[in-house]
Amino acid sequence: MERGRLTPSDDTSGPAREVGDSGVKAALTPAQLRKKVDQQAKTIEKLRSALAGRPKRRRRDVETMDYVKAAERFILGAGRRVGEGDEYELGALLQLQGTLEAAIATAVAGQRGYGKSWAAIGLAAGTSKEAAWQRWGKA
Repeated sequence: MERGRLTPSDDTSGPAREVGDSGVKAALTPAQLRKKVDQQAKTIEKLRSALAGRPKRRRRDVETMDYVKAAERFILGAGRRVGEGDEYELGALLQLQGTLEAAIATAVAGQRGYGKSWAAIGLAAGTSKEAAWQRWGKA
């Protein structure tokens, strides 16, 4: 036997032993190590396939609440400006109401796509899950 090399013990089911000055024994035989690695690889693959069906959220550069608050300030500012303007500008501002409803419907669809319940959506909207589903779930 050479010093410093791993050699299997007499029975192949036991751990390999290091022959050398340190007296340290390896925990697994090469066959046992391969089996462990294969098991871990299968576990990793199962996790990857389970997660593959879930949509991932994109990372945002701007916090969502800051973005919504900015939109609110723009809309309120538009209301003040339209109040000092002509009536056709009032019509343009009223069209934003439909745009806002479409944006809310898109947001609700996105929340549902990420697995949010109707109860959670209803709570956020200040209504029941049934009312939330009736308003946005049928589309």
